[in-house]
Amino acid sequence: MTKLKRVYISGPISGHDYEECKRKFKKIQELLETNGFETFNPMENGLPPESSTAQHMRRDLAELTNEQRPYDTIYMMSGWTHSKGCKTEFDCATAMGMNFIFEDVLMALGIPYGAVITARFK
Repeated sequence: MTKLKRVYISGPISGHDYEECKRKFKKIQELLETNGFETFNPMENGLPPESSTAQHMRRDLAELTNEQRPYDTIYMMSGWTHSKGCKTEFDCATAMGMNFIFEDVLMALGIPYGAVITARFK
């Protein structure tokens, strides 16, 4: 039996409409899970929406760096380069040698969201 890959979903949240973010993250989560991936959706991290950015980042980074059940891939949603939180997650993922799926690259190449392209950064 093939081991499912674990994918952490990273996308900008602060400064954006909360309900719209929930919809976007859920769409990516469902597409990845339909393609056999296990996911972490930070919009479903167990904290109330009114929690501070620092509280959300602590929870999300603890999940991203989980040693018991490590992630091997991170999905970087469009706009991630304009988000301090996403850039922090990118740096952590790079340091851990994770695979990347870049939504911007998929869109630029006209590849449907459900397709999987990964790039390895060492």
